[in-house]
Amino acid sequence: MPTAELSRLAEALTVVDRHAELNHRYRKLIHDSRTLLANEDVRLTQARGMAKKLMVLVRAAGTDFRETLAPRNREVLDAGLAQADELVYGDGPRPE
Repeated sequence: MPTAELSRLAEALTVVDRHAELNHRYRKLIHDSRTLLANEDVRLTQARGMAKKLMVLVRAAGTDFRETLAPRNREVLDAGLAQADELVYGDGPRPE
């Protein structure tokens, strides 16, 4: 999968990195994802792994994280999470 197709995911990771208060273990997840995104292509399993990492990072940022963001950053985060959902769950209904 071309990493250029993962731009929404990459931008959302940047928002989380800049605005969330995370410990070093969570920051390492961001660093590892950026290392993969620096490549021209990644395997679909790697893309799904990055998507899951984004979901974990947003959860770790706290329940009110999204509300603390400026509207533009919230849009970027939502777009990245939507792409993460597409990668992890596909087009079918999302499990609760």
